[in-house]
Amino acid sequence: MIPLNARPIAVLGENLVDLLVAPDATVHAVIGGGPLNVARTVARLGGEAHFFSGTSSDAFGGFVRDALVESGVALALPAPLDAPTTLAVVELNPAGPRYHFHLTDTAAFNLDAGATQRALDEVEHWSALYFGTLGLLVEPMASLGEAIVLSAAPETLVVIDPNCRPSAVRDEPEYRARVARLSARADVVKVSTEDLDYLYPRLSHDDAAHAILDIGARCVVVTDGPDPVVAVTAGGRVSVDVAATEVVDTVGAGDALVGAFMTWWTGHDLGRADLHDAPTLVAALAAAVDVSRITCQRAGAQPPRRHEVIGLEGWRWL
Repeated sequence: MIPLNARPIAVLGENLVDLLVAPDATVHAVIGGGPLNVARTVARLGGEAHFFSGTSSDAFGGFVRDALVESGVALALPAPLDAPTTLAVVELNPAGPRYHFHLTDTAAFNLDAGATQRALDEVEHWSALYFGTLGLLVEPMASLGEAIVLSAAPETLVVIDPNCRPSAVRDEPEYRARVARLSARADVVKVSTEDLDYLYPRLSHDDAAHAILDIGARCVVVTDGPDPVVAVTAGGRVSVDVAATEVVDTVGAGDALVGAFMTWWTGHDLGRADLHDAPTLVAALAAAVDVSRITCQRAGAQPPRRHEVIGLEGWRWL
């Protein structure tokens, strides 16, 4: 498959195994983690995704590595670690998934700073850099990821997705401070309305999005389940409707949207300044919503592949 752009996308964050627990208590194991889902979406759509995350030498770690390679993701740190795979127990119910995490001393976050920096230096300028989810919480990834974001090249599109998991937050003031510092460099901050309720409980969603802009972000993308996806920039506000979808589950839907957005944006050779062009932003979000909808029609986080979307209006350019 020919990459969509000459410069790859770096995705930094956790990988894990989701233990999906159905209402009847049956359990199914699938690979997961927001950043992993983002990387798989980029690669499956034809982009070049380099995933920065520690993987375990245990059975689940092999499961994770095999699935990433099968999707076309490049493992930036391929050597497995002698630490267990991160686990998330995901209770599936009509109101949405509920998460319980096993994070302590697991492989995903145990990045070697030197090896990570050497891998990053292999590409002079990344087209985009994503950092998100539990990686913002767990050391040493949290501090290393922040340093990488803050030192990103000026032309690199930086995407931050807090994907807040309050049950996993141990130091709330530091977590909020880190999200703010990252948002100050971010070009795109993707948040759900639930994220905004947690980060800015006293503000309306619109005011909360503008508060993130005031910190320094260029664009705030807000998702709200089946309701329209909204993007707010200094130039105004746009929204994209989400067509009615027969939902199997919503695991990975937001991650698929982010991965598809970055693939579309960099595939059109767009940069940071283009985020203020409202028609282009709407087109990118509409294409990303289509990918997210397909993901919702499948059990677990299984974003579509290039051949599955190439007939859709937003992806015919492929």
